[in-house]
Amino acid sequence: MKSARPKVMHEILGLPMVYYPVSISRDIGGDVIAVVGHGKEYTMPYLEGLGARCVVQDPPMGTGDAVRVARDMLVEMKADDVLIIPGDMPLIQKESIDGLISAYRKTNADMAVLTSVMDNPTGYGRVIRDSNGYVFEIVEESDASPQQRQVKEINTGVYIASKDFMLDSVFKLQAGNAKGEFYLTDIVKMASNVASSRVVDCEEANGVNSRLQLAHASEVLRSRINRSLMERGVTMYGPEVTWVGPLVSISSDTEIWPGTHILGHSVIGRNVKIMPNAWIKDSTIGDGSVIGNNSIIESASIKQGSSIAPSSHVVGLEGALDR
Repeated sequence: MKSARPKVMHEILGLPMVYYPVSISRDIGGDVIAVVGHGKEYTMPYLEGLGARCVVQDPPMGTGDAVRVARDMLVEMKADDVLIIPGDMPLIQKESIDGLISAYRKTNADMAVLTSVMDNPTGYGRVIRDSNGYVFEIVEESDASPQQRQVKEINTGVYIASKDFMLDSVFKLQAGNAKGEFYLTDIVKMASNVASSRVVDCEEANGVNSRLQLAHASEVLRSRINRSLMERGVTMYGPEVTWVGPLVSISSDTEIWPGTHILGHSVIGRNVKIMPNAWIKDSTIGDGSVIGNNSIIESASIKQGSSIAPSSHVVGLEGALDR
């Protein structure tokens, strides 16, 4: 990322990218444990604010080692299974996680792996299957043979496993690989039965490791949110240039013009007209209001039927505003 800020704290639609996998984890239920390292002074307060318990991995010695350092917290958990989601996967969807969990439970497997198929799998670990089509191993690209690199099915880094199996296996890992790290993927060969499931949308497998990938993830999430809002009765005259955060609520018959940003915990009522290039954050807009173009509204509550003049700057106000 070429940044002093930890990668997972870079924002997408006004929220750190790590918010998205943590949010899905919370929706599924159970305790959330976050393994943090570089920049923990930034990540820990945010993650703890989301209800996660944090443990520090220092130095970073791979994904298998990340599970090792979380051992004590995992032992304390009442759950029998452990779901692992990378913190730099903001595009992962709950539907794909549900599919993974279903595959795991139906097969009574030791673990299950979420996979994807990519036309260009460069940079990803390859999923190697046996002659019967079952997952046999996962090979990181740096350790893959030329033949294995031709495989297009990739490991997303999302797993579910029996807690007992996982904790027993990670302490058997060896760091005999090109990076000298303890790969969590190596426990696949220790399992007697490995289930698998594929993502609903191949975009979900894309992690974020650069500013270009961050911008792409923002575009994908913007498109998903806007499509959902339009399907529920919100009009967008320029959805490709309208940005709405995942915590925003917008009622039907509201019209949003191009260039608008609506972020934070904003709530937009019915029959609201939001004119071009408005910025609304952590605000409530009452039914039937009109927000003039180029207006900035932050931490404000706009009364029903209000009319906000173009280029207004409203911060922390409540009540009827007619300008």
